[in-house]
Amino acid sequence: MNEPSLRPFGDAEPERTGGAPHLSDYWQVIARRLWLVLVVFTVTAASSIWAVSRQKVFHQGVMTLQVNDPLQRQRGLITAGRVSGMDIFVDPIESEIQVLRSATIAATVADSVGLRLLRVPDDALRSQLARQIRVADEAPEGRYQLVYESDGRSAALRAADGTSLGRATVGERLDAGFVSFVLQPPPDENRIHDLEIVPVTAVQGEASFSATPREATNIVDVSLIHADPMLVPEILNQAGIALREKGAERVRQQARADIDFINERLDSAQSQLSRSMSQIRDFKRTQAFTNLSSREQALVNRAEVLATEIEGWDRQRRVLAELVHTIESRGIESADLSAVGAQLPAGAAPQVADLIRRVQSEQADERRLVTQDRMSPGHPQVVAVQSEIRELGSQLVEAARASRQVVEGRLQELTQEQLGLRDEQRLFPDLEGELQALEAQQTLDRESYQFLLSQLYQAQITQAAASPYVEILDPAIGSSRIQGRGRVNVFLGALLGLILGVGAAFFLEDLDRTVRTSSDVESLLGIPVLGIIPRLRRIEETAGTATALGGRGLPLIVAMDPLDPAAEAYRNLRMNLTFMGTEEEPVKSLLFSSPGPSEGKSTTAINFAVMLAQQGQRVLVIDADLRRPSLHRALDVLREPGLTNLLIGDAEARETIRPNVLPNLDFLPSGPFPPNPSELLNSKAMGRLIEELEQRYDQIVIDSPPVLAVTDAAVLAVHTDGAVLVLRSGETEQRTAERAVEQLRRVGVKVFGAVLNEVSAASPDESYYLQYYYSYSPNTGGSRPGWQRLREGLSKVRFFG
Repeated sequence: MNEPSLRPFGDAEPERTGGAPHLSDYWQVIARRLWLVLVVFTVTAASSIWAVSRQKVFHQGVMTLQVNDPLQRQRGLITAGRVSGMDIFVDPIESEIQVLRSATIAATVADSVGLRLLRVPDDALRSQLARQIRVADEAPEGRYQLVYESDGRSAALRAADGTSLGRATVGERLDAGFVSFVLQPPPDENRIHDLEIVPVTAVQGEASFSATPREATNIVDVSLIHADPMLVPEILNQAGIALREKGAERVRQQARADIDFINERLDSAQSQLSRSMSQIRDFKRTQAFTNLSSREQALVNRAEVLATEIEGWDRQRRVLAELVHTIESRGIESADLSAVGAQLPAGAAPQVADLIRRVQSEQADERRLVTQDRMSPGHPQVVAVQSEIRELGSQLVEAARASRQVVEGRLQELTQEQLGLRDEQRLFPDLEGELQALEAQQTLDRESYQFLLSQLYQAQITQAAASPYVEILDPAIGSSRIQGRGRVNVFLGALLGLILGVGAAFFLEDLDRTVRTSSDVESLLGIPVLGIIPRLRRIEETAGTATALGGRGLPLIVAMDPLDPAAEAYRNLRMNLTFMGTEEEPVKSLLFSSPGPSEGKSTTAINFAVMLAQQGQRVLVIDADLRRPSLHRALDVLREPGLTNLLIGDAEARETIRPNVLPNLDFLPSGPFPPNPSELLNSKAMGRLIEELEQRYDQIVIDSPPVLAVTDAAVLAVHTDGAVLVLRSGETEQRTAERAVEQLRRVGVKVFGAVLNEVSAASPDESYYLQYYYSYSPNTGGSRPGWQRLREGLSKVRFFG
């Protein structure tokens, strides 16, 4: 036994790197959840087969249209230079395709073809009973019956209450007033067939067209897929007719709207023209006027010149004021000097223009230093240039202020002169100006009237010449059956099921945070896997139904059936632990624990001890789980007196140790439950006891409580040569296992490795090892269930490498 003080820091935690995942690792995930992949695959494939079996048989028809310009015929009658809406911004072909797919065309087709009359059930073809159907807009909705006579030569249409609505022989039209159709021979032996009249909105989806324009032409191929082969060409042709009439009607409606609008405006323009002509006549009769004198003309010319000069000087003043404001508020760097120089008139403010050129020159030098010479903003040359720019900016502000004062003085002089001219102009009569205004208004009114009159003529011509601009080049004359894609759909459904199943398997694998395989243990915990223990089975004796469960406790599979595959796994564990020690430092005391309860630590400890005893070693098993002991039930001995009595000095070793519970195996039970188990196990008495027992026995195997549940295992392991951590495959959480190893190492315990317990023989991860246990076991004889052998076989498949 090693003293705790000699190794306070424990083992150095190994580096956990792990290799890159191999393709076989991904296959292991699929094989581990093969049941899920098969279930999803089966369900999806079966659903695909069912869906394919329920598919209807559809037929397809094709019609060809030509879409022309709606104003093509009218252009020669009105104006050759007119551009229509089809020339710019709008794709006329696509526009007509969208109209063809509209609800308006669908409703028109439904009315003209009689789609409102359905056969019940809806997957039955109505053309087998009736053709050339006509349904009135006011036809009452509801169920009806078509009842054939026994000879099948005639039939009657009846209402839901049995009232006869009409009768006809086969091949003739049956007219019930609100519905009529040509009666067809009965399609089968059934004499009564149900019909139903539904709203138009319920059948508009049957007129769902696909249209594809031919490249670089105005030709459009229109196709329709429908279950009724007789209705396909009829629906297509009626849709083409409806589109033709719809387009021509749109042109006529637009022309009528234009005529109505122009007539309203034309009356108003004619009245306005009459008023302006009357005003001129009245003015000439009542007013005396002469031509303007040369003096008045000179005044007018001077006033215009003054207005131009004032505008120029005022713009110069605003530019200078904005320049001063910008430099003072935001600095010379924010001023757009190029714009200022462009806005100043040539020769104006020469000092300002000179300073602007100097500032721009300095700014160009600064940019050259920063960009070309790559000097930092704090470089002395850059700082000097910036300082010069700021100094020139101050001079520019002063020069701009001085120039603005000069400009404002000049503006004041010109404004005074303008006011004088206006006073002088008031002395002349304004009769000529009023006459000119009246004549200008008359000219404007006459031009407006003439324009509206020409537009009226154009609209009238458009209305008279409007004609369909959509032509049916090739009408639909039949339909062809669409070959089903049943096999392809079933294959795609099966492929989708396989993909979904594999995806679900990887999704569950990502959610699974438990320790499953030895590679998980070694990569996550950095400790070796000393043993892989398969799931223990119950052994029925020939004499009765007794099992290998000792009392109500743990399976002693090693003692009851040494040839069981699990016994071979414990031998492998014994061999691996034997090589953990050396002749100089043999492993005398070994503690078995687990991160949490019910992970198999006690079962592993007792079977390992039995395996050592069968090797001929003198072995002592100590049940140090002072809270929930279980080994005494497995060995069918009393719990008291035991370890607790030894530690408190209430009994001696010969009174508490049960000798030879199995050959070469002694047992020290836990004893009565103490109030302070952690303090007892961490006491000096416990250390002395283990030292004494190591002198008497070849091996001491200690079963302790879980590491994370209580501190007993950690404090007890300090008194031993090391610990073995038992992990339950598929149950132990990765994080709890990591914390357990960290806690043991924190107190200086040497962790020899881990035992992966309760590994299923069907698990593809460890089947490489377990298959040999089962293959050579006389109890199994290799006779495992077929599904298990299938999974194991699949798990060994290697597609790559």
